[in-house]
Amino acid sequence: MLLTTLNNIDDVFDNFFTARPYEFRPFNKSSNHKIEHDDDGATLTLNVPGYNKKLIDVSVDGEYLIIEGKPNSGNTNGFTRKFNLNDSFDADGIEATVVDGVLTLSIPYLEEVKPKKVNIKVK
Repeated sequence: MLLTTLNNIDDVFDNFFTARPYEFRPFNKSSNHKIEHDDDGATLTLNVPGYNKKLIDVSVDGEYLIIEGKPNSGNTNGFTRKFNLNDSFDADGIEATVVDGVLTLSIPYLEEVKPKKVNIKVK
């Protein structure tokens, strides 16, 4: 328990200096997901074998993106995953698809947060 707490504290300090301010990270660590960032936003992929779109709920509650898999005959327990989602993202613009047991979420940045290219005139 103490080792886990110390590791979590280390993660906070490590992420404080290396994470981009508009980046989001998982609230609960899980090895079955991947998060990629680009200039338009982030893409979250989560392995959800045995689930289809009728068995998955995706919502935003405050600063959390919540993904829930409902219990069913093949997956009796269901699951819940929470991800920290800061105010740099457009929660209303999130799109989700499930294909072949993989849930993919496209999470766009707000327009004012997107990196902008500025051309500087050289004199």
